[in-house]
Amino acid sequence: MITISAGHFGKGTGANGFLDEGAENIRVTKRLGEILSSSKIPNKMIFDTVNKNKNNNVNWLVTQHNLTSGGIDVQIHFNSSAGSHSKGIGVEVLVYDDRTVSGAKAIAKAISDVSGLKNRGAKIRPDLGFLRMTRKPAYLIEVCFVNDSVDSAIYRRDFEKICQTIAKELAKLIGRSLTVAKPVEQPKEVVDVFKLSDTARNDCRE
Repeated sequence: MITISAGHFGKGTGANGFLDEGAENIRVTKRLGEILSSSKIPNKMIFDTVNKNKNNNVNWLVTQHNLTSGGIDVQIHFNSSAGSHSKGIGVEVLVYDDRTVSGAKAIAKAISDVSGLKNRGAKIRPDLGFLRMTRKPAYLIEVCFVNDSVDSAIYRRDFEKICQTIAKELAKLIGRSLTVAKPVEQPKEVVDVFKLSDTARNDCRE
């Protein structure tokens, strides 16, 4: 079983910048569930439509994760840092301790390889409630930085590749493999951030 939750509790929650973290957490989680289900890999998606504050949200999500047995726990997030940037900051995967570092490194590297996002690797974060309180091996995936125009443009361009890659790596962690999944329709207009000037990159908002 792969239990996946969307971090925070919907659009407008979490970090904001060139992307809305709350909305994108849901989007990625839904697509991962579709991909895994198409390969008949057992999974459960969790979305918090109940709570309106951070502490209740974290505790509720952890409780839902702990109701499932076996396999792994995964939570989708998008990162943020101070200011607005157009340099490409990258993807990282957070874990509770070194027992899950190898899996986290594999996920981060795979996302980086398929998209060109900078690989920030695995980080041990025992202070995070999701990682500390879930009972199964847990991975918190920070897909990219919402305050960086390069990261955000790469994510928009390669959304499907990134989701397919995450699903593939998660399946590996429970000893399964994906069959070929039908891709979702991509936006008609995709901005190639690498052809933009620094000024234009900063204007590349949704």
